[in-house]
Amino acid sequence: MTRIDGATTALLSRLAAVRRWLARLLGLRWASPEGLDLIIPVAIVMVVLASLGQIGGTIGGFPAWLLWPPLTAVGALGLRLRPFGRESGWLGSVLVAGIVVLWVLDDILHWGVTNHLYDLNVYLGSSARWLDGGQPYMTAPISSWPASAQSDYFLYPPPLLPVFGLLSRLPNPPVAAGWTLAMAACAYKAFRFLGLSRAASLAMLAFPPVTIGFESGNVASLTFLLFAASVRAGGTLVVDGLFKAQSGVPALWLIREGRWRGILAGSACLGAIVLVTLPLVGLNSWADWWRGLDYRAASQAAVPAMFGYSYAAWLSGAAYVILSAALVGLALLLRGRAGLAALGLASIFASPALWAHGFVFAVPALLMLENGTAVWLMLGVSAVGQNMWLLFYVGWLSVLAARRRPSGRLHPLAGTDGPWPSPAAFRPRRQSAGQPFRVGSPPPAP
Repeated sequence: MTRIDGATTALLSRLAAVRRWLARLLGLRWASPEGLDLIIPVAIVMVVLASLGQIGGTIGGFPAWLLWPPLTAVGALGLRLRPFGRESGWLGSVLVAGIVVLWVLDDILHWGVTNHLYDLNVYLGSSARWLDGGQPYMTAPISSWPASAQSDYFLYPPPLLPVFGLLSRLPNPPVAAGWTLAMAACAYKAFRFLGLSRAASLAMLAFPPVTIGFESGNVASLTFLLFAASVRAGGTLVVDGLFKAQSGVPALWLIREGRWRGILAGSACLGAIVLVTLPLVGLNSWADWWRGLDYRAASQAAVPAMFGYSYAAWLSGAAYVILSAALVGLALLLRGRAGLAALGLASIFASPALWAHGFVFAVPALLMLENGTAVWLMLGVSAVGQNMWLLFYVGWLSVLAARRRPSGRLHPLAGTDGPWPSPAAFRPRRQSAGQPFRVGSPPPAP
């Protein structure tokens, strides 16, 4: 027994050393020799190289990439007029302004397409069919994408049918406008729950994974809000499972942390929703929903576009399930807020159909990076296309590293102890670059 205990202690000690080494690597202080900050100019170059080939199309008759430099200059000058810009320096202002301008340009190009609010129209069209006595769910596998959003199929459980059914009977323009504004409000509040300032929360609304969710009319911002609110009200994680199975994965954090009140409250709320809507939807609708999910999975083989960005498109079913379970298990090894952020990452991989708005669940893990320039670098290089998977990969490195407080003037959570900041944490008015301190350590001497 003593030999086993000794081996376990040695293994845990090595893992702790690896986590500390990873934290030092991600902290990037080694990239500032003799106080010379090389990180920001390198980050600017990396964002430009990663994004130039991705910005296609024109805006107002001008190539989008040609608008990027002058708008960045204007944005950097505007930042310099504020305390944040004066503290971060010219290069820091250029980095932040350039990334936000990149987001906005990409957002404009996305809103330039003609097929807006596809997901919302799927919700409304399929629920309207249900009200008219038709079938909202798939009744057989399909071999081509539905001809229109209104003829597409509902994927969420039956309790949501009455909600969207009611909306489908209202005039579409105000419903579309109200829904988009509501999702924007949900995203803003979610970022506030994570600890971002009002200005940073507003800026994050332009982050392409977030904005694409608005443009498509998806419920992603609402599910992200329930995820972000869980540190204060754990039951929201249970309710989150009402929308998508993968959205319920983070609810395992409540068991890991022993937050039984949250489990009971969330389960009671979910049970009440099911019971109240059961007379409206009937038991058969639940069976129809389950069969519809099976038909959807079978259809993905014939219509690979239905996978979106999901790794399920490239892995066998068994391999995909095993890897998803392994990531969930790895996340459950972590405690506290890092464990919750890791389960958010695991829910991304566990999504059998993954779209850009799903990557927003990686933001809490990304904000756990110690170095503020690294945070902005990743928000810049991962903003477009398949690059969004970088949020997932770097997010895992972030949560697996030993926790350190946000460092540097550029960090969106500078002065806190990271995402979901503790109210009791030391909160200096400003924190000098290159002087991070670990969670639980005393505040630096004045």
